Amino acid sequence: MIRRSTLIVLLILAGLAAVAFYLQRSDPAEDVQPTPAEASGPLFQFDSQISGFRLEKVGGDVLDIGRDEQGLWKLNYPLAEATDSAAIESAVSQLLSTQIVSTLENGPSLEDAGLAQPAFRLLLQLESGQQELMSVGKESPTGSGYYVLVGSRGLFIVNKFSLDPLLTLAEIPPILLIETPEPAILTPESGADPTTIP
Repeated sequence: MIRRSTLIVLLILAGLAAVAFYLQRSDPAEDVQPTPAEASGPLFQFDSQISGFRLEKVGGDVLDIGRDEQGLWKLNYPLAEATDSAAIESAVSQLLSTQIVSTLENGPSLEDAGLAQPAFRLLLQLESGQQELMSVGKESPTGSGYYVLVGSRGLFIVNKFSLDPLLTLAEIPPILLIETPEPAILTPESGADPTTIP
């Protein structure tokens, strides 16, 4: 015959087993609400390299940039004798490190966020053929972020200082200035006769 204490232990174990079974069967995603930390992270995570982009300051300048055969950045528009590839690479690296400050599921309207008529539009082209469109609106109330709308992913506030280097390229195109040496001027001290033409 089973002793009373053994029966109590068996009942407790059966209860624990039932609770464990219930917890395994329930979907934790139904009860867990996203936290601000889960809504943060990099704005862009691509499986392939950015091969080019078009940046438009709405109502103003347009910049079209792509990679050449050597993989270096090159200005397609405006045309330039030489492109400051290092400046573009730095701006693109900053863009790819841009962090989401806040995900706005129930945020301001597009008009209030400055996205009904955005300040900038950026179309990224990837080597895979994929494209990503981002619109940049007003600064956030703290002044440290921008409201951005990325494709169909939604409305975010992102770090302003990571986007600024790229946005500045629309106003100051990355044209590499090539210095040409000044022609030598013949003087009597150089030993040449200035009155004769060689």
